[in-house]
Amino acid sequence: MAVAFVRKADSMPELKDGFGQKEMLAGTYEGGVRAYRCVLKAGCSVCPEMLRDTLQIFCLTDGIGSVTTPERAFSVNEVSFFVPDPDVSCAIHAATDMMYTMFVVEQKPADIERYRAFHMKLPFFRGLSQCTEYVQDCHSANCRSYSVIPTKRLCRVLMGVCEASAEGSTEPEGCMEKGHPAVAQWNVLFGETDLLLTVDGESVSQQGGDFSYVKAGLDHSLQCMPGKTIHYIWFEHYVQEKDYLVSYPRS
Repeated sequence: MAVAFVRKADSMPELKDGFGQKEMLAGTYEGGVRAYRCVLKAGCSVCPEMLRDTLQIFCLTDGIGSVTTPERAFSVNEVSFFVPDPDVSCAIHAATDMMYTMFVVEQKPADIERYRAFHMKLPFFRGLSQCTEYVQDCHSANCRSYSVIPTKRLCRVLMGVCEASAEGSTEPEGCMEKGHPAVAQWNVLFGETDLLLTVDGESVSQQGGDFSYVKAGLDHSLQCMPGKTIHYIWFEHYVQEKDYLVSYPRS
């Protein structure tokens, strides 16, 4: 099948001392990106292992808590995003039960060179309400999109959020996109989401907490039917290590 996905119920990790993490869709992408579903129970904390020459991006979608470094503390009271400095420790603290997705991105030699030359200041933390809204022609009129990590700010990673509502509509709402050969895409669904994911002509229903992967170059859409809503994070990674900022003509 062209559609690669995992249901929320099948992605939940076993817990030990109030924390658990489980890799999702292992082996679907060989470009150095791995994704984990993480759960942290109320009153517990976890210190993610900092890995050399590796980026970790946290999508904090469920629950309330905080993220701390030796010099900073960030409140998590909405959908939030955190990228730690790989050379500095950090901790996540749960005030209520929390669930989040962690992307681990291996930096190849060209990535490391690019990172040393230029990257956005880390640690990086943003709540969804602080992100910049943008407009794109593949999104429907009732779709709102937000940029979290823009192109070129963090090597080959870029990330954003798409939200749409088909309340009172007679037509589907959301994103309908031609395949983008330059980037692979992962989708983190959250909140009151009920959508139809279609990849290369194959469709599957998806709800909040589900997770999916779209291979670079495949046409895809994430749309909610009349009366439904969409909330999802899209995470993309340029598949070429070098000369990856290329444009492909639209067919």
